[in-house]
Amino acid sequence: MIITVANTKGGVGKTTIAVNLAVEAARSGKKVLLIDTDPQGSSIAFRAEREKDDIKSVALVSDKLHKDIQGFTEAFNYIVIDAGGRDNAIFRSAVAACEFLLLPVLPSQFDVWAAEDAIEVFKEIQPFNDMRGRILLNKVRPNTKVSAEAQEALTEYKEDLPLLSVQLHDRVAYKTSISSGQGVTEYETSGKAAMEIRALVETLNEIK
Repeated sequence: MIITVANTKGGVGKTTIAVNLAVEAARSGKKVLLIDTDPQGSSIAFRAEREKDDIKSVALVSDKLHKDIQGFTEAFNYIVIDAGGRDNAIFRSAVAACEFLLLPVLPSQFDVWAAEDAIEVFKEIQPFNDMRGRILLNKVRPNTKVSAEAQEALTEYKEDLPLLSVQLHDRVAYKTSISSGQGVTEYETSGKAAMEIRALVETLNEIK
């Protein structure tokens, strides 16, 4: 399985989600590769902090990833691509390389508007690689008007990228676990963030 976690807007938590998906895949016994296409190299920095050698990582800031990905599928059965930045050839290549696109969106009107750029990229590329995808509402603060409004607004895209029922909330564990090179299920096994990530993985497995 090749999953790209992507958004053309920064600060939506895509790297946090990507590394947690990679950790969960490794914990389930899969051979995992984490590909970082963002020049900032946040996923690579996470791997550098991780003591376990259960995840391999590589930086590929390349517009040929969709062609080169086949060279990795023989050695790995679970590949997570962390793709960010503006809509350019590198971003589109990362989207074209995947079988499943996960688009994190923050619960704000600006972020909902910005998501349309990535959704348009998905719509353009999907006919060529037959990928599936979902929108994930991230850093949610429950029982707030802005979160409810964002959730309602994102249903506009349900024909192309449906909104997942699972949500990730704005929790400290997502931030503090990164500095130790751990996923939240390792850092705080019985915590609420860990429960959310397990629910996300379970939901994605059902869809895929």
